[in-house]
Amino acid sequence: MNPRRPSARGTTLEGLVLAALGALQTLAFVHTRAWWLPLLAVAVLAWRLHGSTGPRQAAWLGWCFGTGWLTAGTWWLFISLYRYGHLPAWLAAAAVGTLAGLLSLYLAAAAAAYRHWRRGNTFDAALFAAVWLLAEVARALIFTGFPWVASGYAQVDGPLAALAPWVGVYGIGAVLAALAALLARAVTARG
Repeated sequence: MNPRRPSARGTTLEGLVLAALGALQTLAFVHTRAWWLPLLAVAVLAWRLHGSTGPRQAAWLGWCFGTGWLTAGTWWLFISLYRYGHLPAWLAAAAVGTLAGLLSLYLAAAAAAYRHWRRGNTFDAALFAAVWLLAEVARALIFTGFPWVASGYAQVDGPLAALAPWVGVYGIGAVLAALAALLARAVTARG
């Protein structure tokens, strides 16, 4: 048995924790004074991607985080589908979950790319920010796009909001991702 290879139970539990963190960070979209919450959640994701055993596990972790994030951030679609579209509740919930899962493939690909391209045993904040930016822009533009819940929108009342005129919402998301990777590196270095 490979000692670096995580057990199925450990991988599933880690995926559930990251999905919960992805969902939790969406509180900052409603309670904008919690702008720091996405920074911490993405820092945990960056830390886990850094410690992942390879691109495949990184893709799984990114997908779990993204699915939690997008499910919690687009819950209102359930109301539209169920109440106004007259779908059965189970089908409306499945539709929202399926949409979130499919859109999370962008973040899964970004996480796998980060793990594949990262050199050495150091955090690469610029690379993490670049793949994060690519994932968010791809989600917003490809296949008619789905720009809702872009990470930069959670920074409306945070210090990164000052960057909006220069880099826009996706640039703010990239800066957030870079800061999260730097935070993860700082905490790891101290530990």
